[in-house]
Amino acid sequence: MTSQVLAIFYLNDMDHFIKETLKIKYYVRYQDDFLLFHESKNYLKECLVSIREFLKKENLSLNSKTRIYKSTNNYSFLGRNSKNKYLRYRNVKRKLKARIYLYKTEKISLNSLVSSLICYKKLLKKNNFF
Repeated sequence: MTSQVLAIFYLNDMDHFIKETLKIKYYVRYQDDFLLFHESKNYLKECLVSIREFLKKENLSLNSKTRIYKSTNNYSFLGRNSKNKYLRYRNVKRKLKARIYLYKTEKISLNSLVSSLICYKKLLKKNNFF
């Protein structure tokens, strides 16, 4: 709850700056994640510089994941991709690595590992990852 209040408190001025000063019509923010949409990539680059300067005055900064993408590229926002599908494959990859490690250290059986692989394959297939 505290992080939600702080995000509203610290980033409210940035919201107004983006909408009113930069005149960005399509802007989405949830907590500290945000998206700007505009037809000009060059204008978005200018906006990025302006937002960095604005945040610097507030003693805040953008993280290293900040990028400018085409709307046709596959990007993630709040754990979903541009087609609004969950990016569950990241978790699956991590969990499969853990299961393989458990098998190699003889903490689970081959049958258990194969069952996990089949289960995750069906999960990913269901969500159109295969």
